Amino acid sequence: MIRRVNLEYFPRGHSYWDRPERGDTLFISVVPVLREADVVLTAQVELTQPWDSAWHLSLYPWETRRLAQLDSADQGVRRAVLKILKAVCRRCPALRPLNSAALVNLVLHLSDKDADWSEGCLSGRFQQCVWELIGYLEQGVLPSYFKPSVNMLDGVTDEEVDDMGFMLYCAV
Repeated sequence: MIRRVNLEYFPRGHSYWDRPERGDTLFISVVPVLREADVVLTAQVELTQPWDSAWHLSLYPWETRRLAQLDSADQGVRRAVLKILKAVCRRCPALRPLNSAALVNLVLHLSDKDADWSEGCLSGRFQQCVWELIGYLEQGVLPSYFKPSVNMLDGVTDEEVDDMGFMLYCAV
């Protein structure tokens, strides 16, 4: 798989990708993947540092399946709340360090606390997610739903956590 960085629109024949004579460097990463049913292991050094020979377990399939199960059981709006949270974080510079995985785990944790995720509760659940997120940011820890020893806020600096918490608190 080739991942393009700095995607911009250029007319055909005018992008850097169309003219390799410019001397641009193309980096290709080969990532071994082991897949057995729902278990997906990847050997990505970026994700397993400082251990070079470790495998990274992706919990994404489990998280998405769990959200789908919960929503189908009660015709809930968990995925709608998640989409709204993602859009808000994408559009607000202070909230961009919150990745999709952290937001999914936030919604899953909140699903364990509150059973009513009907369509009429959409705004209430969204506001509750914001308050819960402020609480996790104050603690500096958002545990993974399936692996509580993993902090979903790892890689986020203390300054970014403060900025996110302040932004959310002001918004509420």
